[in-house]
Amino acid sequence: MQPLGWAGVDIFFVLSGFLVGGLLIKEWKVRGRINSSSFLIRRGFKIWPQYYVFLMALLLTGHRSLHELWGNLLNVQNYVGGVAHTWSLAVEEHAYLTILLIMGVAAHWKLRMRTLFGILAALIICIVATGLYLAHRNVDVFTPTHTRLGGILAGVMLAIAYHYRPETFHRLQRYWWMWCAVILGTLTYAYVARRGWNTAWIIDLSDLSGVALLMLLYRRRESQRHGWPYRAVAWIGLYSYGIYLWHVSVDAPVLWVAQRLPGTAGVVWAAMAPVVLGITVGVLTTEAIEFPMLRLRERWFPRRVDSAVGRPAEEERAEASSEEQTPAVAGPVV
Repeated sequence: MQPLGWAGVDIFFVLSGFLVGGLLIKEWKVRGRINSSSFLIRRGFKIWPQYYVFLMALLLTGHRSLHELWGNLLNVQNYVGGVAHTWSLAVEEHAYLTILLIMGVAAHWKLRMRTLFGILAALIICIVATGLYLAHRNVDVFTPTHTRLGGILAGVMLAIAYHYRPETFHRLQRYWWMWCAVILGTLTYAYVARRGWNTAWIIDLSDLSGVALLMLLYRRRESQRHGWPYRAVAWIGLYSYGIYLWHVSVDAPVLWVAQRLPGTAGVVWAAMAPVVLGITVGVLTTEAIEFPMLRLRERWFPRRVDSAVGRPAEEERAEASSEEQTPAVAGPVV
């Protein structure tokens, strides 16, 4: 796999940490506490229905045996193997539990948000050092959670800055030349290193590029709500999980048809059909499985605060001005 292909995963991790972690940060700020059980239930309604239907489809069609899928069923496939492309989903699941655990400890010890920010920074340094050490010893660092959490935690740090230091966040966004230099540096390393690139280095640089892209491109929702770029990105985000999960299911049928088409038609089909069909299947399964479950989620477990990017920071500060006390975590942390 090429380094630039890996970069997309790390960029997604940063964005996920910013958005999903931002939900927790905002609840901490606005309500003065975090309902961890509600958070986990809501994430479960989002992720698990499509995921376990996907696994069941693999079992029923004979593409995988139960023995091959036990890691997926327990969400540890990034350590023990399973459906190859779902390793990143396991990292995401482990990240949610890790973030809740860290926040639970912070609440128990009555730590300030600034201290939590420092803890996350120190943890990222440890993750980077661990990845570099293991890569030097030729140990796999691509899929394990303990070497891939850095991007997600960096996203959470950005969410802390956005909600607690919005002026600093927006001031840093103005240093566009610095963020462009980070992205250019990653591209340069990927080009120069070619086949000799170091796995840990490309992961770390990709995480930084994810931070840089978010700082360059992210704007408040209100400022771009009516533009077509926003609507296009929102549409992709709406169906991205279903597309990610199901796109591999079209590979075998596409290959079967391609082998029976003549010459150029087979080449064109093999190049275009996986994209078109993968998106189509992802959209259909999202409509059929995810959306109904999300409607049930909103009925049974409504969100306690607006989304992480729902309103301007100035309004959030006004709402939270009377609740700047030390937060407490309600419910079990894990």
